[in-house]
Amino acid sequence: MTTAAVNYAEVLYELSVPQSSVEEAKELMRKAPEFLEALKNPLISFKEKERVIDRLLPEEVRNFVKTVCRHHKAGILKEILDEYEELCRKQQRILTAVLRYVTPPKEEQLENIRGFLCREFHAQKADIKLTEDKSLIGGFILQAGGMEYDWSLRGRYRKLEQKLTRR
Repeated sequence: MTTAAVNYAEVLYELSVPQSSVEEAKELMRKAPEFLEALKNPLISFKEKERVIDRLLPEEVRNFVKTVCRHHKAGILKEILDEYEELCRKQQRILTAVLRYVTPPKEEQLENIRGFLCREFHAQKADIKLTEDKSLIGGFILQAGGMEYDWSLRGRYRKLEQKLTRR
């Protein structure tokens, strides 16, 4: 994440733009990547960009997106909106985690992991993205808040190998 994207995201957050409007803008950029490409294109005049922004984006985010375009930062607009969502999650004390597994966890196991994450990171809620990773051999790896908890067989094999080679 670039410093500029973080700074713009903080400004957007401080403007108290509704999260639903930002999500709608982000969804438009995901569904119609040519819209974002047009905003980044230096050959398209700013007046034309303004007209398109006024037609397609929710009213609450229009002026912000116009300002980003005026400062030639449309290339990082997706980063800005991603960082804005992260700021909202932090404010709401929602932790985002990634769970890499070999065998999908049961719902009860997921609830236990969510409880662990909420206690460990003082979060109110934990969103867990599940990713299958057969290279782990068994077990799982949990990544959250800049930490990694490795309970995989591959990780245990590595630790054992390190212990044996240090002797």
